[in-house]
Amino acid sequence: MCTLFLVSTVLFSCQEKKAMAQEGMEKNKTKMEKPEKKEKVLRHVVLFKFKDGASEEDVNKLNESFNALPDAIPVIKDFEWGINDSPEDFHQDFTHCYLITFNSEEDRDSIYTPHPQHQAFVASLGLHIEKVFVVDYWTNP
Repeated sequence: MCTLFLVSTVLFSCQEKKAMAQEGMEKNKTKMEKPEKKEKVLRHVVLFKFKDGASEEDVNKLNESFNALPDAIPVIKDFEWGINDSPEDFHQDFTHCYLITFNSEEDRDSIYTPHPQHQAFVASLGLHIEKVFVVDYWTNP
């Protein structure tokens, strides 16, 4: 009797796990069948190579100024930044990378670029930046 109880408990447990796994696969299948449709956006990628003489304080001030732009310029849809962490030696001493997202070229060209806070930021770079690399592209979701 004890053996019968043990076998039926194990069998029930296995069936329950199988049903749960199938339910999970069905949910994943539903998600895979209905991919979220993303809209195209304009990405503005900016990389900085600082001059050897730029102090850590100067670099931090410039970084803070760049990070303040999204609060001042409402057409910036998204903003993120980071410091190079690639193990490959292809960075050419560019250390800081910024990714800004716009809905349109008009937002970038007519509002962001001439905005007084952006212009002041650009003017502040001259003494501390050796090179700037910029790439803009439309996403292909």
